[in-house]
Amino acid sequence: MATETKELTKPKEATPARGGALEPHRDFPLFLGWMRDEFDRMLDRFSRNWPGIGHGNGWRWGVDVQDQDDTVVVRAEAPGFEAGDFDIQVADDRLVLRAAKKVETKGDGGTVREYREQECYESVGLPPGIDKANVEAKYHNGVLTVTLPKTAEGKAKKVIVKAG
Repeated sequence: MATETKELTKPKEATPARGGALEPHRDFPLFLGWMRDEFDRMLDRFSRNWPGIGHGNGWRWGVDVQDQDDTVVVRAEAPGFEAGDFDIQVADDRLVLRAAKKVETKGDGGTVREYREQECYESVGLPPGIDKANVEAKYHNGVLTVTLPKTAEGKAKKVIVKAG
């Protein structure tokens, strides 16, 4: 009867990053922001038709972002909420919009027949140079409008093209 001998091999260790001029910049903020935006879009496409995944009860904001000369204006369709239902935050290069409210349907005799929470979440990428101290948000007729003023560094500078 023959006996088998197995040779145990040690797993290969990961090769440390060498770095250099042509090495991808993993810590570069624009790259990270781009990756986060791409992942958000991919998750949105994946979960779009699945109720309860990603956007609270399958309900999705209608968001419009306008980059103007002095401000960035974000409008989000959010019908059925009150101004106090929103939690708006500017964190790094993101505008985070959250809204939550409890909906109760009462039956006969004042008993609660149905209870549910309506929650919404959206994260919007922002350009650099936002004046976080002067951000304003207003809610009117089901539309949330967030105005984000730009700092002097964040404003675009017109470049004049000279002939020849």
